[in-house]
Amino acid sequence: MTAERLFAVHGIDAVSLRQISVAAGQRNNSAAQYHFGTKEELIRAIFAFRLETINRRREDLVDALVAAGRATDLRALTDAMVRPLAEQIDAGGSFYVRFLARVHQHAGASVYALPAMGVEGSVTRIGGMIGAAMGHVPTPIRRSRLQLGGSLLVHATADREQRVYEGSTADVLPPMAFVADLVDAVVGIFAAPASPETLTALHVRPPTDTTNTTDATDATVTTDTRNNAEDRSGTADPAGPSQPPTEPTAGIALA
Repeated sequence: MTAERLFAVHGIDAVSLRQISVAAGQRNNSAAQYHFGTKEELIRAIFAFRLETINRRREDLVDALVAAGRATDLRALTDAMVRPLAEQIDAGGSFYVRFLARVHQHAGASVYALPAMGVEGSVTRIGGMIGAAMGHVPTPIRRSRLQLGGSLLVHATADREQRVYEGSTADVLPPMAFVADLVDAVVGIFAAPASPETLTALHVRPPTDTTNTTDATDATVTTDTRNNAEDRSGTADPAGPSQPPTEPTAGIALA
């Protein structure tokens, strides 16, 4: 797709609808604006075209995990998150992952901004499942980890896509090894225990009962921190760590 390629190479803000029409060989230089109206609607159309295949593939992988009783298997869930996007690279002539990385830059790093750009679908389901499988990590850190994992997924695959396109693959792992290694790296982000330094910085009490890690992390906010939140609002903070995480999804980043 001409628009996808131009956005991927030059960035979202650097490409106009008129440039897209010219590059696509349209005699009417306003053709892109006529068909899509705005750049945002064109971006949504690109996602709609690409995500049909990616979402179906990811849903099939997740359904298979659920059927096999592996709905809390963090590595298997992460593989289902990573694989459908990474598979786009070696399909031939892909600019999609680099386009996705550009959208992340344009919309901001927060995954909350991406649904407005058309990044929806299977990422919502799998993000919630991964978040639930990270019960050993306190909720505020869990949300940050999901964003970090999603960012690594998008930018690592975009880098590989660029190298494959340029033919610079001497130092790039073969496709299957790349996916497995990227899954390992993202799982490392998701699964790493929060350090005492991080917990202290967040005013969170480290868990003392290692036999019930999930319960300990759900009750990690110190009394002083909770009281401060109540003093400001008059009621307990409904978004506090005791609530189940509302994971926007790694990707994030994950489209």
